[in-house]
Amino acid sequence: MTWMKLAASVAALCLANTSLVEARSVSSACASAAEISAVQVSAVIQELTDAALTCGPGTMSSMARFQKTFQNEMRRSDAVLKSMFKRLNGNRAGEAAYDSFKTRAINNAERRRIKPGAHANFCKTADVVFAAALAPDKPVLEDFVSGVPVNEASPVDTCEIKVAVALQGVQVGPEIFPTARPALPSDSR
Repeated sequence: MTWMKLAASVAALCLANTSLVEARSVSSACASAAEISAVQVSAVIQELTDAALTCGPGTMSSMARFQKTFQNEMRRSDAVLKSMFKRLNGNRAGEAAYDSFKTRAINNAERRRIKPGAHANFCKTADVVFAAALAPDKPVLEDFVSGVPVNEASPVDTCEIKVAVALQGVQVGPEIFPTARPALPSDSR
């Protein structure tokens, strides 16, 4: 009887382990919420970097303050981003994919900026983003960039996590509307 219980336990463990391995293989191809946030942070920083390099000394000064204010969060986020690329592609290919993503993101920011008539608006938008980020009540970088839409293709399958990845300033999405609290029995009529 003991051997039967042992055999049944081993069989159950094997089945559970097989399901776990299958789940890991599916989830290992997906980005976590922290990784998606790191993609968003990187895309916003690439947009702001392009603005800092081309929109004048005021924007360059804002970028320097932004980097100083958020340097620790930027480093952590960048480490998560690099780790994601390495996890998905292996060390060498992951390093190349990471570099390629960052280069592509800043090149795409430049393309958006140099479209005829777009430069002034690009710079104004960057100034709005810097003003919000550098406000006296310092936001958390990941929370802040989640409200900054960026037109950049996600480099990874989000597995249903959507990234609003062009620098349009901080805004609320059009599908978000406040709703009134439903009436409760304790409310006076």
